[in-house]
Amino acid sequence: MTSSEPALYTREFLRACLLHFTGAMSLAMFLLFPLYVKSLGGSEATIGLLLGIGTAASVAVRPAVGVVLDRVARRPVLVWLGIANVVSWAPFAFLTGVGPALYVFTVFHEVVWGALFAAYFTYAADLAPPLRRAEAIAMFGVAGMSANGLAPIIGERVIDAGGYGAYFALAMVLGFAAVALSLRVPDAPLPRHHEAPPALRDVVGLLRRPGLATVMAVTALLGIAINAGYIFVAPFTRVVGLARAAPFFAAYSATSVLIRLFGRRTLDVLGPHRVSVPGFLAYGTALVGLSALPSAHRDGYATLVLVLAGVGCGLGHGSLFPVLNALALARAPIGRQGAVVGLHTAAIDAGAVVGMPLCGFLAEAFGYPVMFATIALACVAGIVLMAEDGRRAVGRGTV
Repeated sequence: MTSSEPALYTREFLRACLLHFTGAMSLAMFLLFPLYVKSLGGSEATIGLLLGIGTAASVAVRPAVGVVLDRVARRPVLVWLGIANVVSWAPFAFLTGVGPALYVFTVFHEVVWGALFAAYFTYAADLAPPLRRAEAIAMFGVAGMSANGLAPIIGERVIDAGGYGAYFALAMVLGFAAVALSLRVPDAPLPRHHEAPPALRDVVGLLRRPGLATVMAVTALLGIAINAGYIFVAPFTRVVGLARAAPFFAAYSATSVLIRLFGRRTLDVLGPHRVSVPGFLAYGTALVGLSALPSAHRDGYATLVLVLAGVGCGLGHGSLFPVLNALALARAPIGRQGAVVGLHTAAIDAGAVVGMPLCGFLAEAFGYPVMFATIALACVAGIVLMAEDGRRAVGRGTV
């Protein structure tokens, strides 16, 4: 790094990464939540509908979350959302079946999850030099991706040893650790680059800016693909007869982390349009590859298929999320970081609102292999939209 480049890896940025890892370990326990729903007697369609409704509620409140993030100092938001995350895990330990209470508690947890996720990345955006924004988001995301690989490994073993009560207790303990770290966030005033704090109508109006709506649409397509992998691989392994989904999540996380560690500067150099095509291609190919899991299990190659699929998903997720986030921030007005990050994370979840019920229906009606192959079409659509956006950006002379 030359002396003319702004510093990124400051003490505060590294502390933010540690906070993100701890909080993400609690949030990532939710990747095994479909197994809990199955233990209560729920079906694949139940999982898709339950998580689709919860995510829809999370998306509905995300613009308001963006307003709060641009109006209120970071520390109290991170602390109170962290406490809400801890509280949101507790009721699940007392449920005995699928019913209205499960839906209510899941909606509450999903709303808190989405708001806390947006708060983490808004805090990271505050600390990121504009010329190194994709690198900053990528490296900050390493903490979350590491948790996504580690939490299911630990969670599956905790469930086997102590049941779902121990699993929920572990998620709460990790959440408390994140709250403690949030108290160390500097109580500094918000960076102000705008004449007035945003109103809710201003957040929605951001989607009318040239190119920003396209970024959100592409991000939603990525969200459809991501949630097919994250949410439905664990129950699929149980249907096939495998005791562990951990190899998939470990390979997914490790690959995404390596992409961000060794390619962090390349993401900014190549730009979002050159990164998006191979990224979506890798993720779509991995989803199609999961369709081969039943045959691979019979032939003894199931773990290899899970690992290769995890690698493909990690390549796609590890490159696409940071460059799309950076592209959204580059097209947003100065001083609207919280609002734009809120919209971007909402777009990921909007994909889940569409994708999870669809995944559940397809898996129950036609089987998991058909479901994964069908959802791969979202990656094809993402490639088409980004190619068209690239041509328009060249015409406008912008990113």
